[in-house]
Amino acid sequence: MSRKNIMKRDDYCCQYCGRKGNLTIDHVLPKSRGGPESWENLVAACHPCNSKKGNRTPEEAKMTLLRKPRRPSHIVFFKQFMGNSELEWKQFLFAD
Repeated sequence: MSRKNIMKRDDYCCQYCGRKGNLTIDHVLPKSRGGPESWENLVAACHPCNSKKGNRTPEEAKMTLLRKPRRPSHIVFFKQFMGNSELEWKQFLFAD
């Protein structure tokens, strides 16, 4: 888990408003309130949304997450790394 991988997981998109660019990392449950450094508690957020949320939970700030944060499977990062691989190999590489 790293800042870069949180951004990749969230497609470099604010998880509150959908804005791209000028992003930071937000603790869904604030760190000061016991929020862990985990995949499930960290999201990409733009500076305005991060400031608006402040030291509150999304519910307290009346903000909704676009997607629930979760630990990604290794396949997500493998797909991003591979890019456009040969179509005939996709069924073997990315089978669900």
